[in-house]
Amino acid sequence: MLIHLLNARYPLARNRAAETVFILGTGAFVAGFLIIFQPFGTDAFQSETKYLFLGGYGAVISGTMFLCSLLLPWGLPGIFQEENWTVGKQILFFLFVFSLVFGACYLYKNLYLGAPISLLGFLGFFPIAFSVAIFPITGLVTANYIYLLKRYQKGAHDVERAPVAADLPEIVLCDDQGKPALKVRQDQLLFLKSAGNYVEAFFLEGETCRRTLLRNTLAAVDLVLAGSPVERCHRSI
Repeated sequence: MLIHLLNARYPLARNRAAETVFILGTGAFVAGFLIIFQPFGTDAFQSETKYLFLGGYGAVISGTMFLCSLLLPWGLPGIFQEENWTVGKQILFFLFVFSLVFGACYLYKNLYLGAPISLLGFLGFFPIAFSVAIFPITGLVTANYIYLLKRYQKGAHDVERAPVAADLPEIVLCDDQGKPALKVRQDQLLFLKSAGNYVEAFFLEGETCRRTLLRNTLAAVDLVLAGSPVERCHRSI
């Protein structure tokens, strides 16, 4: 079951506003946590700029996360392909980003305190930070996947469907807010394909071929179509 979850498709396209709030919130949370609770021996550290130093971790973390969210998909477009993105890859991506965050925090700490920077010192710092981060990261990605799956399925089930023949089931596709955007009989749906942050849907209306845009990702739509006879091929369904 774990292998199935890790191989499940995960929406790659992100809401930039929500992502920015998450990044800034993460930095603010870490800064506040360090200033208030002063863990890892920081309570014994005495300096006139102690709170500024501890709050600086938040800025370093948010800055590193923001750069990663912009530069990695831009610099490695072959890896960040929506049709191949899975829960497992999202977890690995988060772990890689936080590995860079840990490195930035290590450099910040040593440069601020005037301590020597060495590979051995970082290798001693990294496993502690990594072991702390892996469980919340895995839990966060898994919980978000389950939330998205339930939201899209709920949007489809909440639509009041007109009676159709038993052998012609209806397909309901939702937008990225989980609101129904297209309702079509299975035999009328021709195909779907990715179009940036949208999905192009081609379907029959009578004998006329129609086209509409859904503000959603192909990966998210694929979750709704799981178990149906509709099959996915490359960036189309």
